[in-house]
Amino acid sequence: MPRTHATSAAALLGLLLATTATIPAFAQELRVGVVAEPVAIDPHFFRTGPNMSLRENISDGLVYNNQVTGEIEPRLASAWDVEDTRWRFELNPEAVFADGRAVSPADVIFSLCRVRNVPDSPGTFASFIETIGSVEADGDNAVIITTKGPDPVLLQSLSTIGIVQSPLSEPLAYDEETCGNDEWIDTASFNDSSVDAGIGPYRVTSYQRGIETILERNDAYYGQAPHYQRVVLRSIPENGARIAALLSGDVDVIDAVPVNAIDQIYDNPDLQLISAPASRLIFFAFDHAGEPSPKISGTDGVNPLKDVRVREALNLAIDRSAIVSTIMDGIAEPASSIVMATIFGANPDLPPLPFDPERARQLLAEAGYPDGFKLTISSPTDRYRNDAEVAQAVTQMLAQIGLDVSLETYPQSVYFDRANNFEYSMYLGGASADTGEGLSQLLNLLHTRDPEAGFGGANRGRYSSAVVDELLEKALVTMDEEALRKMLQDAQSIAYEEHAYMPLFHEVAVWAAKAGVHFEPNASQFNILYTARPAE
Repeated sequence: MPRTHATSAAALLGLLLATTATIPAFAQELRVGVVAEPVAIDPHFFRTGPNMSLRENISDGLVYNNQVTGEIEPRLASAWDVEDTRWRFELNPEAVFADGRAVSPADVIFSLCRVRNVPDSPGTFASFIETIGSVEADGDNAVIITTKGPDPVLLQSLSTIGIVQSPLSEPLAYDEETCGNDEWIDTASFNDSSVDAGIGPYRVTSYQRGIETILERNDAYYGQAPHYQRVVLRSIPENGARIAALLSGDVDVIDAVPVNAIDQIYDNPDLQLISAPASRLIFFAFDHAGEPSPKISGTDGVNPLKDVRVREALNLAIDRSAIVSTIMDGIAEPASSIVMATIFGANPDLPPLPFDPERARQLLAEAGYPDGFKLTISSPTDRYRNDAEVAQAVTQMLAQIGLDVSLETYPQSVYFDRANNFEYSMYLGGASADTGEGLSQLLNLLHTRDPEAGFGGANRGRYSSAVVDELLEKALVTMDEEALRKMLQDAQSIAYEEHAYMPLFHEVAVWAAKAGVHFEPNASQFNILYTARPAE
């Protein structure tokens, strides 16, 4: 008789499979099937999960944010101290680039300057350095970063910025624009491996978009050497194909395990499930700015999504528990707000959004749409677990309150470019707490979109609230933990009342691997390759 198990998020998180399988001989290659590949090797190009996941393995920051232990650990900076707004980072002299040169203050300054100067970046990292006022060398082996005010999350923010080697003969003078430079490394040079992405446990030796990315162990790495000499990341966006690759032995690990494959993997003694609670919120964003909105008709050019009653109606039309239990097979947690419960800044006082289609229809009538309107919603097909299926369920629920609604889907290769061009009226997205706390996530989703400051990078619906902006900007320079927490909670309360988004659920991150492979999960859903090893 097949084994049975609960498929709730809580049950899955408790599921660590024991195995008596023989551990294979020391392996030199790890093959990983990924649902979403990086769109560039450039560590500063795009603030999105697949790119940030790759960066963790190939381009160290000054520090590392361990989201398993919650600790900030040394990386290129071997030590640091802070006095008020002055941070001094001692650089590790053993951290060397491919040409053997040790990381220097000039490399740090160049990298922080480059963050704001990446051509055609679809989502910058600029918000992570917004509080930095100056960056200066302190001798040959230290750098001093002075912030505009106290910054409670500077270390977490710096952990997201990979340090690349400066190609310039003289160090730059840091400012908040171009740093007086117009000679930036282009993204193509990282992609074709003519320029390394920095100093990391691995180096990218081949990048074939849509096919695979090959990483080789960096034998000159200053930290602990990764076990595997070579890692191959294979792009396998289709769920069935990814599972088939694992079952056939073509890959050793897969990420984003589809919920309908959980039982199949659990029942296979040669495989294991690996899971962790994830900070990523899956949501639909509303077009708050377009007039007319590009995917809405039957309203005489008016954008009904600007009316909070309409946004509330759409939120009340959604049965989040049904989506989690049926589409996600219980492997998620219904969401009413942005920051998940276990992350700093979560607001536990926000009640669950009710499923109330009758009230939704009343709100539409009050807003002047008793017969609804025509709406096309948009979704990727290969970015998030069950993304198109979730979008289809939402489409059907919105139809039940009288909307003439249809669904359009795109591969992620074009989906986010269209989102950045504001071509959608209501689109499916996801955003994580990249730094392990809620401020970065809220700046990314709730702050008024400001590309120069790096705020609102994922706010492609262009929600804007002066009060929320003020709260988040004050939070950036608030060191008192309880005051900071309240600011983040208050910002979410406003967004909740204004129905700024349609939050659906927080994911549970699930990987599957051969029983003989040790692979560590994390809340950011990054593929941390340098800690992988044969299981003991």
